[in-house]
Amino acid sequence: MQELTRRRTDDRFETWEIWYGDVQVGTIVQQDWDPNPERSGIWKWSCGFYPLHRDQCVRGEALDFETARTAFDAAWNVFLPKRTEAEFEASRRQKQWTANKYALWDAGYRNRLGRGPIQCACGAMFNPGVHEETMAHIEHITGRPPGT
Repeated sequence: MQELTRRRTDDRFETWEIWYGDVQVGTIVQQDWDPNPERSGIWKWSCGFYPLHRDQCVRGEALDFETARTAFDAAWNVFLPKRTEAEFEASRRQKQWTANKYALWDAGYRNRLGRGPIQCACGAMFNPGVHEETMAHIEHITGRPPGT
């Protein structure tokens, strides 16, 4: 069984992403501002991942990081046994689809997406809405291997 890992991010004040292998399964973040001064500095945590429905995910708050981490771990121990490999694979596919979308945008195809097939640099036509077709041509169009 894989273990959870935590990664600190620089995008917001005191934010930790929690990963299960290659799938982000949660976040622990210190709330950096609240109109109520008593709530400023509260730690929020979430356990779940896209594309699961919001009702399948768990969230909570704590006064400090260690309490938030402990609460997340408890939620994770209930959450993980209910998950299937297909759900994790759906998350991986969504992550790859998003990376491909931005790669196509960067390659100048932003206004073509969603309007049917597009022509690859290799000359073939493909539908960017079909994951397998996009994966077959993404390197031709962007000059980068898929997911980079």
